[in-house]
Amino acid sequence: MIVFCAQAQKNKRLSSGSFSSYDKIFSGDVSKVNPPDYIEGPHFFWKEDGKVKVWYVSHEHSGNTIEVKEKIIKVKKDSILFKGLYGDKNRYWLKKQNPKPGKSEFSDVDSIMVVGDVHGEFDTMKKLLIANKVISPKEDWLFGKNHLVFVGDIFDRGNKVTEALYFIRRISQKANEKGGKVHLILGNHEVMVLMNDSRYVSAKYKNLSKRLLTNYYNFFADNTDLGRWLRTLNAVLKINDKLFVHGGLSHDIVKKNLSIDKINEDIRYSLCNAKTMSAKELKKKIYYPGNPLWYRGYMMESRYYSKITEPEVDEVLKFFKAKQIMFGHTELEEISFLYQKKLCALNVPMGYVQFRPQILLIVDDKFYRCLLNGEKEYIK
Repeated sequence: MIVFCAQAQKNKRLSSGSFSSYDKIFSGDVSKVNPPDYIEGPHFFWKEDGKVKVWYVSHEHSGNTIEVKEKIIKVKKDSILFKGLYGDKNRYWLKKQNPKPGKSEFSDVDSIMVVGDVHGEFDTMKKLLIANKVISPKEDWLFGKNHLVFVGDIFDRGNKVTEALYFIRRISQKANEKGGKVHLILGNHEVMVLMNDSRYVSAKYKNLSKRLLTNYYNFFADNTDLGRWLRTLNAVLKINDKLFVHGGLSHDIVKKNLSIDKINEDIRYSLCNAKTMSAKELKKKIYYPGNPLWYRGYMMESRYYSKITEPEVDEVLKFFKAKQIMFGHTELEEISFLYQKKLCALNVPMGYVQFRPQILLIVDDKFYRCLLNGEKEYIK
């Protein structure tokens, strides 16, 4: 046990000023941060001898203390069910074998619910799913054989990243039992954390890491249970005739003749072998300006590329034999379609009083904004 004392226009990207409060926090002295009481975790660290080190991190506002509660458990068989500690009522399956990547293409799915960038706003995200009958308040799966898609960026900015990640894993298991599916695809903020870039991590996590004399990355390194899982995720998903991606699928991808599988394999390779590739190699081969995780060319131009044209959008769709692309990453006021309903922008910031939290429901070729009160707005 270790104790350490110590407003935007529709269809346009929001100005960076929307997040100015974060910038002020990040530029300050995070060692002086004293959030309300919390328990962070669990975090599972696999050891070479088959044992697992479990950490819960407890912070008390009174006294501004951080305490690590550590437990070592033995995994004698292929897996073990770990019961949460310190008020954590959840259970966690720990499996010795590394998880494998999931499928990236699905067909004959009746309905799809799509969640934009969460950025640690776990409570709002969960309320949206409950209000719109995807799950019950007790996290039972209510969405039948349908699919739920998160288009990346669970990480950074907000204070409940760990809770959101474990929640996605829990409901994924429950969905599988009912014939449904839950997909988390990688966003640029997942990749940043997995490559030890913590620029946008919330002050809470920066404070926690600094006080524990570690890097935030270490909670998601390749010897951690969450880190192993995250490194298997896809970056591009196709369900029926619809594509799902965090940033976007640029025309560069057509020029490079990159299939969905190739894109996913390259990004997973970069996450598992980042130390063997130079920054120059990563930028040239995988994270070029039009790459699927950082691309914003559907809504704006940059010094690296022009805004995409409609003929180029058509070529991308034809290349992937798809009808529409659903994407996050670039902020806007409400879920909106672009280019004759060929593109759908999903990233309405959560956790801000000036924006209505919303997720997208797709039923056949009909689209609805789903709100916190359970109401659904048909998108023409």
